[in-house]
Amino acid sequence: MDGTDEKWGETDNTLNHSASVDGAQWITHNEQTTAGKEEKVSFWRLFMDNRLQVVTYCLVFGSFGVCVGFLGPTVFDLGCQTNSDLKEMNWVFFVQLLMTLVGSITSGCMADRVQNNILLLVGAAGVSFSMVLIPACDTLGGLIVVLMIMGWCMGCIDTIANLRMITLFGKNVGPFLQAMHCCYGLGAFVSPMIASAFLLNMDCTPFVDGYTVEPHTSVEMKENVSVEVPPQPRKVFRYRNMSHVPIAFYILGGLQLLVALEVALVILRERMRGPAKTPAGPQTAGEGGVGGFGWIRKCCATSPRDVFLITLLAAISVFLFDGLQSTYANYIYTYAHEASVKSLQKYEGAILDACFWGMFAFGRLISVPAAAKFTPGFMLLCSIVGCSLALVFTLIFRFSHVTIYIGTCFVGLFVSSMSPSALSLTEQFIDMNSSITTCLIVMAALGEALCPIIVGNLVVSLGATSFLAFCFTIVLVTLVLYWALYMAGKQMAKYQVASARSFVWLSNNPVAAAGESTLIDPSSVKYYSRMPESDSNVEMAAMEPHQPNNAEHRQPYES
Repeated sequence: MDGTDEKWGETDNTLNHSASVDGAQWITHNEQTTAGKEEKVSFWRLFMDNRLQVVTYCLVFGSFGVCVGFLGPTVFDLGCQTNSDLKEMNWVFFVQLLMTLVGSITSGCMADRVQNNILLLVGAAGVSFSMVLIPACDTLGGLIVVLMIMGWCMGCIDTIANLRMITLFGKNVGPFLQAMHCCYGLGAFVSPMIASAFLLNMDCTPFVDGYTVEPHTSVEMKENVSVEVPPQPRKVFRYRNMSHVPIAFYILGGLQLLVALEVALVILRERMRGPAKTPAGPQTAGEGGVGGFGWIRKCCATSPRDVFLITLLAAISVFLFDGLQSTYANYIYTYAHEASVKSLQKYEGAILDACFWGMFAFGRLISVPAAAKFTPGFMLLCSIVGCSLALVFTLIFRFSHVTIYIGTCFVGLFVSSMSPSALSLTEQFIDMNSSITTCLIVMAALGEALCPIIVGNLVVSLGATSFLAFCFTIVLVTLVLYWALYMAGKQMAKYQVASARSFVWLSNNPVAAAGESTLIDPSSVKYYSRMPESDSNVEMAAMEPHQPNNAEHRQPYES
């Protein structure tokens, strides 16, 4: 060995074992694990190291679920409050969904320019204040304006919370994403339970528009006589005062305000500790972030072809998953009213709705420990197959009273983990920056808004059973999309860089195979190494620590 080689060897030895040199600590860790020490993912340790952020994001997403679940049960009381009939009140659902979509898009555009937790605070505080303002709305126009504000804040929470959780844990996000979406289900289930204690549930439509008494035969005149009853504002006013629904809104708004204070606490702690070592994400404002609507161009035009394909398949999948969830939750009540199911009473629509959301929340709850044991691909496949079997069972025995309840419970159970599992699976294949995350969240919000509209037209034209047929068709399409997404994802470099993995068990996949540590966020690798993340992961997997003469081994230390 000549003097140059000896010098390089000494330099490499110093760099590999000195914690004071930039990048040395994580390089030493990777060399040890690459040599044969397989370190498993400790999800409990990941949670304890980031417990404040995880709890905060879960609470914020639960607040988002509260906003989704309260509107349906309170629509009759809000109609009396605003002196509006049921047909006019249907606009409030559309406005809320539309502004949720707008909020998802605009917050995604701002994610590269504004600190994410600030946006999250705006969303959390906004839904709280708008919830408290609802009792003050005595006209339909005022209620729509308040729900527009709430919808925008809901979209902001939806995008930013998912983005922050994925950025924080990278490919290990599975259990944490399931926990966050579980809180969404709990919020959607709890808010109707709180509101139900204060509801009058009186449909004021006949007293707002007036109504016609059924024709009857007059004994004296011997002819059909119909009586037109004019609007009765006094009765509407009386029913409005009999309802105690404002108390429910104050309770829900107060709980959401506590969540906003929790987000403010996280921001305050970050300010006191100074700038964090870990960057805000794979795509931050200081790393070529794009403002305005540049995220569309970056996601759809400048991405590599294979990344674009994965993003497209994942976007269509979450569009259908959230569309299925929204459609079933909105129209199972209508199905109970319109379908000729034996001994199914109209009031049972609310019970079916509660069954769906209850099993939805339970499904997301059990998905948290399951995501720590099973791969996202296996969990998503089980959800799709289970949901399809439940819908087939419901369709075959659609006139059975008991079958409707069983089918609704199992659909809610299996559909609950579809969207978070799809996001986790996509993260296994590509690095999900703010642009890609925004694309997926926007498509999910679009599915929630459009699919119920399509089903509404089908129910009017073809009958209530078309609702179940539409849901089953969606599940069949998602099964094909799942196969295409998984086949395309297996060819991605990020997926292949790891050692041989099991399709079922997550525990067979060591962190070392991907060059990651359980203590260092994947997006922070480029902070220490001054290299692009994708290059650093592949580079370290191919390094040979015992060959200091190898030029490739010396490359990471060169400035």
